[in-house]
Amino acid sequence: MTRIAFLGTPRAAVPALEALAEEGVEAVFCNPDRPAGRGRHLEAPPVKTAALARGLAVHQPQSWKAPETRELWESLRIDLAVVVAYGHLLPRWMLESCPLGVWNLHFSLLPRWRGAAPVNHALLAGDEETGVSLMRLTEGLDEGPVLARAHRDIGQADTAEGLLAALAQDAAELLMDQLPLLLCGCAKPEEQHHEQATYASKLYKEMGRLDWRRPAADLHRQVRALWPWPGSELRMDDQALKVCGVGALRACYRDPGQLVWGKEGAWLITPDGALELTHLQRPGKPVQPALQALQPWGASGSRTLG
Repeated sequence: MTRIAFLGTPRAAVPALEALAEEGVEAVFCNPDRPAGRGRHLEAPPVKTAALARGLAVHQPQSWKAPETRELWESLRIDLAVVVAYGHLLPRWMLESCPLGVWNLHFSLLPRWRGAAPVNHALLAGDEETGVSLMRLTEGLDEGPVLARAHRDIGQADTAEGLLAALAQDAAELLMDQLPLLLCGCAKPEEQHHEQATYASKLYKEMGRLDWRRPAADLHRQVRALWPWPGSELRMDDQALKVCGVGALRACYRDPGQLVWGKEGAWLITPDGALELTHLQRPGKPVQPALQALQPWGASGSRTLG
């Protein structure tokens, strides 16, 4: 019997784990539990929760450089490993240990958007499509040969959160479609066109600052790409106003740099038009419809932004 291991951590990895579990999984590896919430209580990663619910063995090594991690891995005698958003760089000895290979489901159409945040960067860049690539892992960052890809169009209302959830389902389907080739050792992945590679850096909080001097369409993509983290925000009356949802774009002839609201909704005025803000969050408050969040400043009004 083929001994399969699954390595993944966040919610986006769960559909692939659950699909693969139907074929039998010897062991599941994920990140250690982390403090979360205001109480900073330890919280299990979604993959751990899903694996335990299925009665699968779970391992959470702190580091793959530790001798005990190598000893554990080698004791399992894994034939095939599947990786989805695991969050660790895997050493060469591990990549070479599986007779049937170590395979990664990456949420982009490689070689475009190698790296940590491919879905977010696809949205930021205004890509018309994205997808999932099934590749054999190598030591280079997402440089391994690709066996298969699944494509998905990017819609004007897609957020990073919603798009990633859809891609997670696509990843599970792609994995199960290609699994017979992986199990028989018949897979023949093709080298990427490395000269076409682009890179998706990690996200950081400063990326969320909305600059009204930029085109409205760019800000529309920024809000959708950075939801739910790190989020996007404006400064109004020396207060951070988080922008949690956007709607229409339209022409506008008012002076740019204003936030205007009233019966027709809330609008951010930019040099080339207006961006509708549908949901906002004031400090210490929940996410609210924009007009409700702006009630402390009146049922209608305008503010000049910094």
